[in-house]
Amino acid sequence: MTVADSQRLRTIAKQIADASSPEVLANIGEVQRQAEHSGWVADATKAMNARYGPGPRATAQPAEEGVEAALGGAPPPPGAPPPGGADGAPIPPPPPITNDETIVFAVGTPVFLVQNNAIDINSARAEATAWRQILTTNAPLLNRSMASIGRIDVSNFDNPFVGTAWVIDDGLVVTNRHVANLFAETCGADFTFKLGFDARTPIGADIDFLQEFGNAASEPVAVERVVWVAPENLPDVAFLKLAQNSSSVGRMKLQLAPDTPRAKLPVAVVGYPASGVRFSDQQLVNKIFGGVYDKKRVAVGNLLGVGGDNITHSCATLGGNSGSPVIDIGTGQVVALHYRGIEFIENDAVPMDQLKRCLARARGLLEHTGGFIRPDNSSGGGNSGSGRGGITFMVPLRITVEIDGAASPMFGAASSVGPTPTPTAGPASTNAAPPAGSPPPAREKTLAAVRTARALLANREDVVAVKPGYRFENGEITDERAVVIAVKRKVDLSALESRGVIPLPSYIDGVRTDVTVASTSDLMGLSVGDEAPPSWHTSYKPRPDLPLTRRKTSTKFTLHTGPDASWPVLGPFLAATTKSLVVAMYDFGAVNVVNGVLDAVKTKAETMSLVLQMGGKVHAGDFTDYEAVDKIRDQKGSKFNFAPASVGKTGIFDSAYHIKVAVRDRSAMWLSSGNWQSSNQPEVAPLTNPGDANALRLYNREWHVVLEDKELSQLYEAHILRDLEEAKGAPESVMDEPLVWVPADLTFDTLEAAAKPRYFQPMTDTREIDVQPILTPDNYIDVVLPFVRSAKRTIFFQNQSFNTKTVGDNYCKLLDALLAQQKAGLDVRVIFRSFGSDDRETISDAKDYGFDTGKIRKQKNCHTKGIIVDGEAVLIGSHNWTTAGTGFNRDASLIFYDRGIAKFYEDIFLYDWDRIGPAKIDESLPAPIIMTAANDTTPHPGYVAVPLSVILGR
Repeated sequence: MTVADSQRLRTIAKQIADASSPEVLANIGEVQRQAEHSGWVADATKAMNARYGPGPRATAQPAEEGVEAALGGAPPPPGAPPPGGADGAPIPPPPPITNDETIVFAVGTPVFLVQNNAIDINSARAEATAWRQILTTNAPLLNRSMASIGRIDVSNFDNPFVGTAWVIDDGLVVTNRHVANLFAETCGADFTFKLGFDARTPIGADIDFLQEFGNAASEPVAVERVVWVAPENLPDVAFLKLAQNSSSVGRMKLQLAPDTPRAKLPVAVVGYPASGVRFSDQQLVNKIFGGVYDKKRVAVGNLLGVGGDNITHSCATLGGNSGSPVIDIGTGQVVALHYRGIEFIENDAVPMDQLKRCLARARGLLEHTGGFIRPDNSSGGGNSGSGRGGITFMVPLRITVEIDGAASPMFGAASSVGPTPTPTAGPASTNAAPPAGSPPPAREKTLAAVRTARALLANREDVVAVKPGYRFENGEITDERAVVIAVKRKVDLSALESRGVIPLPSYIDGVRTDVTVASTSDLMGLSVGDEAPPSWHTSYKPRPDLPLTRRKTSTKFTLHTGPDASWPVLGPFLAATTKSLVVAMYDFGAVNVVNGVLDAVKTKAETMSLVLQMGGKVHAGDFTDYEAVDKIRDQKGSKFNFAPASVGKTGIFDSAYHIKVAVRDRSAMWLSSGNWQSSNQPEVAPLTNPGDANALRLYNREWHVVLEDKELSQLYEAHILRDLEEAKGAPESVMDEPLVWVPADLTFDTLEAAAKPRYFQPMTDTREIDVQPILTPDNYIDVVLPFVRSAKRTIFFQNQSFNTKTVGDNYCKLLDALLAQQKAGLDVRVIFRSFGSDDRETISDAKDYGFDTGKIRKQKNCHTKGIIVDGEAVLIGSHNWTTAGTGFNRDASLIFYDRGIAKFYEDIFLYDWDRIGPAKIDESLPAPIIMTAANDTTPHPGYVAVPLSVILGR
């Protein structure tokens, strides 16, 4: 990446200062305020400006290929615009880097030597007094890890070493994929060592657990086997097995942190920074690392960002640090695996949850290897002696594929390096069909077959994941358990053969396989099955002064559904504003809604209050949340009271401010399942405009209600205004949630009837109603659990989410109650939203939980969150059926204990149920695309953007 000016470096320096402990921050300030600085400060600042200041600048290369890397930047591509502004004018030079930024990096992120497997406290820059004190206090916790962190030395290769590795399990070390790829390659269903530069013998690899500055001793342990190198779609991880005959193989494995670390946590990266050839300024790198390279060092700093997919930190690293552990200084536990760095700009690491899932896969491969491994001692073995050794892998493999009901052997091979050993009993018979009349496989047998399949197929680039599940026939789930093999796209057998690709097996250990398109969980590596469940949190405090009590009230109400009458009702509701508008919303960007709000509060008299979760997806043609807020602020000025919702790890609510409520003039309220985006509030009127006849195929199914009830309106307004004030006092927490692009052009004939959709007129009435207000985290489970249990005949459930996999806390009580009613013979029907290839997992998980999948259907644009009980009562609102949605996020719903209101929504449910038909999966669709960059909000043609947490049901 090219750094065009010094601004990003200044930003990182500020982040480091903000994350530093008070002692380190005081230390930085003390050095910055010195009247005269040491000579190194001026030298380093000069070097910084040469790198980032005015004038020509080199290209910063991410240090992510061990120590084997190209140097310097690249020329501009053909056709690139000339340097300068858009009009060709020269860009003003950025302000120079000052001594202050230099001191932040040098004093805030120093690097220490290691001597005799202990940190040399006095080896860092003398000015870094605070860090020396911190390490003096915590040195025993860090020092116990030193003997288990080693340098990956290689022979018969261009460089003597390629990165860092550390003991993660008994006899097993972990490093990065890009490091292992320098000396390892695939071989059949396994991995082997590449041929070295002599083109005759393999590259040899050792882990030297010493290699300290000023110490000529070494502690090499031979790498016996490359266990697993994660494919490109998974984290940058690889596992190596140490030789069993080494006395060092039993060295202590590092302790892995059990929980997600907090941002700003003080950490240390322990590894082997390679000589600074990758740095664009040698003088600068020498100032940081003191001219000592390739030896064990401890770089300290803080975690700057903590996400589910990536962790960033401020520790100073070089190329040889690839594979280093990121260690919590206060506990000595590993919190991440370092894999990439850009000088002074970025340091990235694999989070512990992902690393643990990969470790589980590596353990499975060790336990269920189909062949055997033996050292090839023809040239000495290990990384010592005059010759080079290697490892011979023997993988007997016989795959059986069914053709017209008969089992035919399609492939039999043994891949090896070196002399071919005598075959032993391996997986040659694991892929045969079971004998006729065999009972269907039980769960335990299926799980065992999955472990075997993961070992057999670990090296197949076309295989994304292997998991337990069920066989689907003609798109519908069956009762037969299967080994499910997920691929990016299914290909006909004839097409595979024409490409010379070996077909996937039809059976594994007597269990049938079923090939499917990869889901989001598969692509993220979440299908291993033994990953730690997610955790949820809320710091929300109950509000006894704002009780959510059931009540009877005489009021005017308007029931309506979307897209039938979404905007035709909301538009006039907003336009009637005369005094105030108070809004709580998850997404806000539809042009018609933004303009409607601006028009509603256009005079000086009206006030507007808004709590909004910022960021997230943006539909084509919509405003972003930030643009919508800016437009209101520009018009209303001081009459606009706004706060971004407090969500996330440091926020009040777990992952979403998911509520959709607007209160007008303290006397009327609009409550809905849908946001204020064009998918939820399209500017269409299918009831009156024949040109909008296909609206239901293009926009979301929503349930809305307008209540002209003063007490209820003021109750919800009071909660929203309390949310607003509490958000202002909470730590800033903007959620840059990853988005998933899912195929949008879902085949209609598998999801809904081809007949012209029917649309429902709104229902308006004025009379007494019995209503229960609901908010989360306040009372959803307390109210909805008895609501579900009260059913005597029917429960009709229609919700965007129906998560039966990641189930925590009290959410399981809701699922258990719904299941118990179905088991008791009630007519329990479920409609959930279709998300392409992810539908298979939703249906399979529900079957595993015990639900009758014949009573489950999926709808293309289902965004409703409703439950109808016995045709007598109905729940409408914004609550997804997930652990977070029912317990930890901010959501709002209402239960109407009213037969007339229930019948209105029941008629719509039954229409949708009949229209969409049985749940069938369409495996002609492509796999989803996961986007993690915050600015990737516009999906490819043919896809729609959906938040990752929605797809995963969290």
